[in-house]
Amino acid sequence: MQFIDALGDQGNYEAVLLLEESYQNERTDGLEGVREKTAVKAWTMEPSGQRELRWTLQEAGNEGEVRDRFFRVTAWGCCDIPVVYSHYNLLTGKKLYVSNSDLLEIRGDGDGPQASRYVAFGYAGVSQLSQPPRLQYGNDKNVAQSFSLSSSREYYDAPQMFVAEKTKLEKSLDLRGSPLTFTIVLKYDDGVQLKIPVEADAIHPEKAVLPKGYSFRSD
Repeated sequence: MQFIDALGDQGNYEAVLLLEESYQNERTDGLEGVREKTAVKAWTMEPSGQRELRWTLQEAGNEGEVRDRFFRVTAWGCCDIPVVYSHYNLLTGKKLYVSNSDLLEIRGDGDGPQASRYVAFGYAGVSQLSQPPRLQYGNDKNVAQSFSLSSSREYYDAPQMFVAEKTKLEKSLDLRGSPLTFTIVLKYDDGVQLKIPVEADAIHPEKAVLPKGYSFRSD
């Protein structure tokens, strides 16, 4: 168990949470990989010392950790299967982003956590590798937009994800004092790049620069 001081929307501490975490990782002789299960309960601690159950989650994951206002569950990759990160809102337990790499953060104007935006991309897990990967965009309370990427690529041929205000590829951006306008770049090892514009805090897939054979569909 661990105690967490959770931030509210304005950047002030909203609640003290007690997290009760359980992880089951089982290996089977002759089989690759690990059977995994993560279960978490979050309790709100009252000034009187009493606690009230706030949310619970169960996920196919090997480990978990608090990252800012997210609780992130990690399912380890095996062989050519990618690592899957599932991000839950720490205050509500709502599942938000699923990605195969760290979220990209874009800092905008305003105070507190709600000034940040996040970009996620990847496959949802070993049971969904036949489904196309998804691109997600929003804040740490809601996914504002989600798109599936169709192409002939297989799950083990995944791109790196970047953001760019001009031409330089970055893993984060500070756009305070400027509009939330930038480009999401998906870059494959063979040099193929997909460029998806974000204008005034919204992804515009119709303006994306995509090679032949790639397309986005709104989820």
